[in-house]
Amino acid sequence: MNDLAGARHADARGGPRRRTCALVLAVLLVVSWGVAGLLWKREHDRASVQERIALAHGLALHAAELRGADPSTARDLDLAAVRIHPDEQTRAALIDAMVGMRGKELTLDSSVEVVLSGDGRIALAGGDEVSVWDLTTWLDPEIVNKADQVAVLKDRREGLSTMALSGDGRTALTGGDVGDTIVWDLTHPAKPIRAAALAGGKNAKDDASVLAVALSRDGRTAVIADLGGDLTVWSLTDRSRPVRLSVTRAYPSSVASDLRLSADGGMAVISYRDGAVTVWDLSDPSRPVKSADLALPGEHATATTTAMSADGRVILVAKAYRTGVDNAYWAERAEVWNLDDKSRPVRTAAFDVPLADIYGMALTPDGKTALLAGASESAILWDLSDPSRPARLAALKGYAREISSVALGGDGGVALVAGDGGVFLWDLRGLAEIVADPGRAACGVNPGTEISKADWARYTGGADWSDYKGEHFLDDALAVCFIR
Repeated sequence: MNDLAGARHADARGGPRRRTCALVLAVLLVVSWGVAGLLWKREHDRASVQERIALAHGLALHAAELRGADPSTARDLDLAAVRIHPDEQTRAALIDAMVGMRGKELTLDSSVEVVLSGDGRIALAGGDEVSVWDLTTWLDPEIVNKADQVAVLKDRREGLSTMALSGDGRTALTGGDVGDTIVWDLTHPAKPIRAAALAGGKNAKDDASVLAVALSRDGRTAVIADLGGDLTVWSLTDRSRPVRLSVTRAYPSSVASDLRLSADGGMAVISYRDGAVTVWDLSDPSRPVKSADLALPGEHATATTTAMSADGRVILVAKAYRTGVDNAYWAERAEVWNLDDKSRPVRTAAFDVPLADIYGMALTPDGKTALLAGASESAILWDLSDPSRPARLAALKGYAREISSVALGGDGGVALVAGDGGVFLWDLRGLAEIVADPGRAACGVNPGTEISKADWARYTGGADWSDYKGEHFLDDALAVCFIR
């Protein structure tokens, strides 16, 4: 009896202990199941994200292949990629696709140079023969029949190779091997008037070939760089009676490759074929003074072209430099210089450019947007609003040949590129909204964008599109703007 009572007493004491152990085990089991579930979900979500990334990047690659032959389908695939996984790669692809569809072929005539008025309405393009274009109809989407060139700046002489246009589009310069520069009155673009001829520098006639010309925004100041190394400043206050203000031996050891002038005509930047870049103070046009060189101590790079903001405070310089093992290769970079102090320029940034060479460069008057192009079939827009951190905006694709010259309208709303393949125009109005949110911009233009079930299977490799259908369910198509 005592043994039985003791056993019962032991059972009474052990029961709660066993129940506690069972409860702890149950809690641990539930926790372990929860942890396992969370780990599974995390791994599942991670796999799902990776699947979406791979799908989005695959669609963007297919879009890149289609962009030349079928730009509309390419844009739709790029939009789907952004809706599935918006990252730097998919966003850039959609931006390029949308901007690319805004390009138009202006002319197939080969052009070595193109220039544009400040309002983006008047353009000059060509080489030995310079054509005048009024772009008003080209910038109006409601007008179907676009205007052809309105005039030709006729000059019987051969060897015209450089031109300039004032910001107001009323005055033009053309020059070249002939040794003097022609002043044109474009008050009426369709009826240009040859107003005057500016004689070459004070050197021998053979050295007077004009290499580069520039005009102030109001067209009242002209600056010319010639083969003899002279920099000549002219007053065009009366276009029919130009006055030569000064002739300065600017750089006798090399010849100029391009020339830029500030809007007020008070500062010039010249790049030379030996790679040098010099800044000239023209505040007293009768006595030009070299104020600075745009080069860093010990630098081994060759400048190829330049661009300048209207106030002369921002200068962009393209430079070629050697890189790779034993410096076996040439690469291109662009440098941003600040000239708040003309005598002490400061390089604020340098960035590599994915171009084999840079032949053309343009800068908006405010210095915040740049266009660079060269030995490739595309030009690249850059955001310089923060001069210390240049950022790629978009690539202007669709030009089929090497680009030799580019131009930007005053507000960046119009871009022109020129070369052996002719002249192309891009309407860049609304670019800021596209860059800020390309998906929203695309759906704002065409909210009903669809991809057929057949195309989805073709370009995704048969991915289950039910995983991506949003609120607008269609049996035979995917509503791209509602992809979830």
